[in-house]
Amino acid sequence: MRWFSLALVTVVLAAGASPLTASEPAEPPAATPAPAPEVTVIKTLPGIVVDLKAKEVRLDGVVCLQKGALELLICSKGTREHESVIVVAAKPSHVTFALALLGLGHGQPGYRTEGGAFSPPAGATVDVLVRFSRQAADGKAETVEVPAWKLLRPSGSQSDLEQPLQWVYVGLAGKEDLVASDREGTVVCLSNFAEAVLDVPFASTDVNADLLCEANPRIVPLVGTSVEVVLRPTGQAVAPKKVEIVVVLRKGQPVLLDGKAVTLEELRKLTGAMPASIQSAVLKADADEAFGRVMEVKAVLEDSLMRVRLMVAGGPGPAAPLAISLTADGKVWVVSGVVCKWYHGDLTLEEFRAKAPELLKGVTQVHLTAEAGASAKAAEEVMTLVRGLGCSVEMTHAADPSKN
Repeated sequence: MRWFSLALVTVVLAAGASPLTASEPAEPPAATPAPAPEVTVIKTLPGIVVDLKAKEVRLDGVVCLQKGALELLICSKGTREHESVIVVAAKPSHVTFALALLGLGHGQPGYRTEGGAFSPPAGATVDVLVRFSRQAADGKAETVEVPAWKLLRPSGSQSDLEQPLQWVYVGLAGKEDLVASDREGTVVCLSNFAEAVLDVPFASTDVNADLLCEANPRIVPLVGTSVEVVLRPTGQAVAPKKVEIVVVLRKGQPVLLDGKAVTLEELRKLTGAMPASIQSAVLKADADEAFGRVMEVKAVLEDSLMRVRLMVAGGPGPAAPLAISLTADGKVWVVSGVVCKWYHGDLTLEEFRAKAPELLKGVTQVHLTAEAGASAKAAEEVMTLVRGLGCSVEMTHAADPSKN
């Protein structure tokens, strides 16, 4: 009987377990994680704000010079404060990276060609603005924003600049370029510097007696005034200018003008119609070419008001153009040729941009083939880069096999 009682108690307790369990609160459903907020402002770089939504870069700066001749508008701390209006805490390499975050690809610094012509800086144009506080007429503080070029005036003049200055993004991304830029402090330049982040898109010397601008004390705040510099890409660009032609004379062969065979009369017409931006010609002649023919071609070039640099052509014959192909998926292939004894393929545009100076070393002519479906914008970028390295380029479009 005792056994039955215990068994009954056990059954009753077991039976009671079910309703107790059912009465317990159920586990709440797992909450759906909220989407991560979109990052629109980046403040990880010292003295820099990258505003992705406003599409601008803002730099913390201080006025370091109110009067005097200038080689730069803006330098980095501890570099060129004696010839700049504003000094910023940011390094040029950081400013280069900040503008790249807005989608800008690097441009081309100014350089001297083989014949001595100057090819001015080129790249995406960037508006430079300066914000600072000053005392208004009513005695209250007000914040003003002025285009940076208004802080300048022509050297030796008491008048303001009559035309706005434009700046282009050079911003070379190679390690050696960034180290040199940080060493020189060249953030926004008025004289041409190969290490510049932003430079003027025309020839501008750093010779003291011929400097372009000086500080405009009528507009520039007092030394020590805190300012905010705003760099705002315009969406426009200045393309590299062709400033030089290459003419080759091979014994018993037609004249080659930038790789194209022409008669002497055609050379005369073509060079006579060339724009004034083409300042010089490199005339390469075989060592055993007739002296009279060389002088005749040289005279044609000089009649077009070009400086002519005469050189002996090397090698047994004209170098074959280096072949470059652009694929539909945006890859760049550099193919073996007379100058280039190897093959390099499947480069991204960024990789080609970084390797181009090495790949095109010694190359004067390039044949670019754009495969069916290749981006016109990518083709234009490759052509601009190749020309910027002093090569002539001819482009063809490969036939679409689906239409055969």
